[in-house]
Amino acid sequence: MGKIRRRRYLINKPIQIGYFGLTAWFICLGILLVGSITYYFTLNTIISEIEVSSPAFDTVELVNRINLILQKKLALVFAGLIIVAGVLVILYLHRVVGPVFRIEKTLREVSEGKSFVPIKLRRKDSFKSLAETINIFVSHCQTKIEKTKEILNQPVSDSEKIEKLKEIFKD
Repeated sequence: MGKIRRRRYLINKPIQIGYFGLTAWFICLGILLVGSITYYFTLNTIISEIEVSSPAFDTVELVNRINLILQKKLALVFAGLIIVAGVLVILYLHRVVGPVFRIEKTLREVSEGKSFVPIKLRRKDSFKSLAETINIFVSHCQTKIEKTKEILNQPVSDSEKIEKLKEIFKD
């Protein structure tokens, strides 16, 4: 069996982008919360230490310079974390959304009367047990349909056909 390769990473854009947005929101909230608390305590400590050691020193100018430096560095870190998180979320969600897409596509094709091709998932994909269960179910249904067609095409009486059909659908 050949290796199944990804062709697209954004299979179900609304779901994947929605989860990315939610993840990005939580990351932003965490960064802002931790950053704000750290920033507040760091600056308060610096200001109080400077005032104690050298009251003549211009603390306002120092705080402004520190603010500019920290804002630039924190903005770069923040943007980098969002980008890395976005890529990781998209890659991880592909393991979830890809199988859902494949299962949905297969069920749609079967309902349209196309021949059933068993669902095959990649090694790290989610929903493998669901795909196996669907494969078994659809195969079982197709077997019953084929047997039913054979019985209906036999040159026997209707009562015999009904009895044979009852045997097929009793379980």
